[in-house]
Amino acid sequence: MDSGKSRDSLIDAMLQRLCYIPYRTRWQAHQMRLGQRASRQRGEGLEFDQIKAYQAGEGIRRVNWAATARTGYASLFVNSYYDEKDLTILILVDLSGSMDFGSARLTKKALAAELSASLVYSALACNDRIGLLGFTSEVACYFPPGHNRSYQWMIPEAILSHDSTCARANFGAVAQALQVYLKRRSLVFLLSDFLTEDMDGLMQALELMRRQHDLRSLWLTDPREHDLPVAHAIMRTQDLETGDYVTMRLSRRNCRRMAQAAQAHQERLHAIWQELDIAYTQVAPESDYETDITHWVASPLGRGRR
Repeated sequence: MDSGKSRDSLIDAMLQRLCYIPYRTRWQAHQMRLGQRASRQRGEGLEFDQIKAYQAGEGIRRVNWAATARTGYASLFVNSYYDEKDLTILILVDLSGSMDFGSARLTKKALAAELSASLVYSALACNDRIGLLGFTSEVACYFPPGHNRSYQWMIPEAILSHDSTCARANFGAVAQALQVYLKRRSLVFLLSDFLTEDMDGLMQALELMRRQHDLRSLWLTDPREHDLPVAHAIMRTQDLETGDYVTMRLSRRNCRRMAQAAQAHQERLHAIWQELDIAYTQVAPESDYETDITHWVASPLGRGRR
């Protein structure tokens, strides 16, 4: 089976596993849900409604000078717009080389695609806009937020088809890009394994994103990243972000060192998320994560959880 057919089969399987994720944002905590509205409301949106007579208190920027001039300036007219009630959701997906690793049902990249498919499904069900920004050291792919039902297939396909060979993640670059791609306050899901040596840079990037948006971190992990089997054997592994090979003995001592390093990295990540007050959760391919992630995402003021 070629890679294209294999990818299509994987996406078909993902679409069979879709789960509805009832998300809420922090600023919606004491408001009615956005999306799922029965009618449009006039307000400060971008979609034109009508030209109407000026009323006291309306801003000068909304004056329609052409319509006003046709009355000989005897009456003042303004443009009115429909209020923009849709929630904007953006899925940020780490497409670096380490996301290609997987020892269980799925690689971390495939897990990101599966989660993204469920998020798209949920957003479309709520009539909210949703898009994707995939990144490595730069923006790798972008689907602008919209109500596009073809995103149900296109977004997982874009994630799975990206060539991540020897690519590193630059969280600072994606935080800067977010300022360009998202002009309004949005709900942002960051899907990554957060395997970076620049923890200070990661913290600065998360702080920048958190200040502007409701940021949720989904930490994608694999059991073999923190739990190697002890064996009297030599293991040859490849760094998926550099292409370099490393040979190590699976001794009890070496496995313990690997586990300690993974634990230290995990504790540092937890400390960053808690200091920045960013909701986070850990997702692994072998887990039955649907129930846990549904409860976590639905909490508007949810704190991080291990």
